[in-house]
Amino acid sequence: MGIRGLWSLFFVALVSVMGCATPEPTSDSDAGITTDSGPTVPVDLDSDGVIAAEDCDDQDTQLGARLSDGDCDGYLQAVDCDDADPESTHRGEDADCDGYLPPEDCDDNNVDVYPGAEEDWSDGVDQDCDGNQDSICGDSKIGNIETCDDGNVLDDDGCSSRCAIEPQCTQGCLTHEDCQGEDQRCIGIPRRIDGATGQCEQTNVTLEGVESPCNLDNPCPQGLVCLGAYSWDEDGWCVADWFAKNFYSHDMTMLPQDGSRMSSSIVACGLASVPVDIVVELHLNHPRPEELVIELEDPNGAIGTVLDRQAWQPGPIVVRVGSGDDQVNGQWTLHVRDVVRGETGMLIGWSLYLLSRWD
Repeated sequence: MGIRGLWSLFFVALVSVMGCATPEPTSDSDAGITTDSGPTVPVDLDSDGVIAAEDCDDQDTQLGARLSDGDCDGYLQAVDCDDADPESTHRGEDADCDGYLPPEDCDDNNVDVYPGAEEDWSDGVDQDCDGNQDSICGDSKIGNIETCDDGNVLDDDGCSSRCAIEPQCTQGCLTHEDCQGEDQRCIGIPRRIDGATGQCEQTNVTLEGVESPCNLDNPCPQGLVCLGAYSWDEDGWCVADWFAKNFYSHDMTMLPQDGSRMSSSIVACGLASVPVDIVVELHLNHPRPEELVIELEDPNGAIGTVLDRQAWQPGPIVVRVGSGDDQVNGQWTLHVRDVVRGETGMLIGWSLYLLSRWD
């Protein structure tokens, strides 16, 4: 065989060898595998119908496509509070998506209500979830921006139309000459209290209806009040309304848990000489008021019981203090003791209604 024949045989053998070789695939990725035949086969290891390149976890059937779960936290956009933040809450646990969970969030259906939210004190909604009543002046409850609430929106009765304590016993008179009105006299100056004043009242004017019988169900006409309505078992009689006044204290004080008492004082002035009706209203925030002992001390040091480990509901409490011939103008003090450990509470405030007479 010549040289030409040998080259021919070598060429045929080389072609045969190359024809039997297996070609390398051009790619192998999450998107798919390219075979020697050409088509790309998508990879879906967990067989959830989402290819690996678009799957949050291609080995977990519970994690789906990034298109509907952007942060791949297992919660779809429709229920994820922030689909770009895997640490965010979801509506299954935080319905309003404000970042606070019940019970810390006191209204999980209102995005504007959560601990620390800015409070609107006049809308009746507890935005900051602090448990306090909002300030609705005239509802007889002390709200967050109120210092008193006597159930009305009148001025000049000790509690203003905006439910703020009006100056009492600090803006008044010290002598009859301080009074400018006709027939006015300066009465009820508290004794032994620095800076305290009396009040200018028309004491010698007789109004129609004075001395008419009255009681709580049969009140006196305007300008008069019913003397003895709270303290007497029988009817009282009508007297001029200056014989009665309300005095207020705003405390917001936590009650001691060691059994000791906390005390809160007010000064009464502008009244006649001795008390007849003594009525206390309490504003408490305590889960078990029956664990409290509350007493009232009059300006003479006599003490009467307001509550003694008994059930309590907001409203007037008639208190018996002293002999009835003691001085009405002066310092009155409320003493409060929590006699059972465990439940904490607060004295929000209190008021004292005094109806007086001349001794």
